[in-house]
Amino acid sequence: MIRFVKLINFSAGLFLLILGVSGYFSPEWFFIEKYDVLMPSVQSHTILRVMMGFMATIGIFWIIISQFYSNQKQFLLFTAALTFGFIISRVGGLFIDGFDQYFTYIELGFELVALTVILAVYFMLQKETEY
Repeated sequence: MIRFVKLINFSAGLFLLILGVSGYFSPEWFFIEKYDVLMPSVQSHTILRVMMGFMATIGIFWIIISQFYSNQKQFLLFTAALTFGFIISRVGGLFIDGFDQYFTYIELGFELVALTVILAVYFMLQKETEY
């Protein structure tokens, strides 16, 4: 079971890394085509690259920690917190910016499923260690 936990933690990092790199090297595709974000200046490209570079960096750290941190069960809670942060941000965006956001619902659904799996695995580990 601990290998599965390690795989979840590693996958979270890999997912962040892939998203960050794809948004960094192709902000036009990632933001204009997918999210319809206006990028009227060179500065807006740079700001989006910085955000995506930060996401990729967090992904690299997540991958490294998932491989070398000994308490993977505890790290799974950090992965749950990261996922919950994405969920809260998306829900807040829906309420603040409006509900007509197709991709937000897809991503929110993915994140809700991911959080459910993460928490289910964590609680299964809790029960396993009680015995």
